[in-house]
Amino acid sequence: MKRKHPLRRILIGVATTTSAVVLLLALKQPGTTVTGASAQTGSGVPPAAAAGNGAGAADGQTVLGDATDTQYGPVQVRLTLAGGKITAAEAVKAPSGDARSKQIAADAIPRLNQAAVAAQSADIDAVSGATYTSEGYIKSLQSAIDKAGSAGAEDSGTGGTAGAGGDGSGADAGAGADAGADAGTENPGSDAGSASGSGSGSGTGAPKTVLGDVASTQYGDVQVRITVSGGRITAAEAVEAPSGDARSKQIAADAVPRLNQAAVAAQSGAIDAVSGASYTSEGYIESLQSAIDKAGL
Repeated sequence: MKRKHPLRRILIGVATTTSAVVLLLALKQPGTTVTGASAQTGSGVPPAAAAGNGAGAADGQTVLGDATDTQYGPVQVRLTLAGGKITAAEAVKAPSGDARSKQIAADAIPRLNQAAVAAQSADIDAVSGATYTSEGYIKSLQSAIDKAGSAGAEDSGTGGTAGAGGDGSGADAGAGADAGADAGTENPGSDAGSASGSGSGSGTGAPKTVLGDVASTQYGDVQVRITVSGGRITAAEAVEAPSGDARSKQIAADAVPRLNQAAVAAQSGAIDAVSGASYTSEGYIESLQSAIDKAGL
């Protein structure tokens, strides 16, 4: 009995020690797990916060253009921009003085919105039958683009695009089938300013616009503006055309688009006059040639 008693104590001691070790290991394991979870949670918060900041930076920027008064009511355009591009355009104000004006705006505005996003500039055509609404839309659109550029939201390339877009706005209103020459007459000053901004602010190789001299004709003035890129004429438009009476407006509306196409195709002022629009054609060609000379082509 005396020999077995020390052995029993040894066995009990070993068992106790083993139990203690197991217990310690068991207690240590959950502690390690909690610490690891805390570390993961702590490290996970900053990425989540960073993601939130990134999303905020990527959110679209909205810019409200100036309200433009037209004969039938004001037009005001709001743009949404993201990543240096126009992602949406909408008219927050449109002519609504009577049922007819509302109907015209309802038909024209969606088309103008789509055109603005597609062109990424104000260089869009007037909607046939909605001359005044289109003219007001284009002016407000250009002011929104200018504001977006001056705010530094876009890079220099986008600023150049905005400037180039502004140069086209008056021309499209002036040369559109229904716009007549009076729309173009209102825009030469702002268009010339836009052209200057485009030339000075755009990057190397960016399109530049050149405004020809005003050519007087028996039925009114004609003034042509060309867009030049890579040493070639990429666009031509009349910012002024005869508009003394309804007949003159109709002749100009028919002839000017054909003259624009001919100028781009010929890459010179050597184009044919449009039959039935001799005076308008002569004035157009004269102003076109002066623009070409100024551009050094």
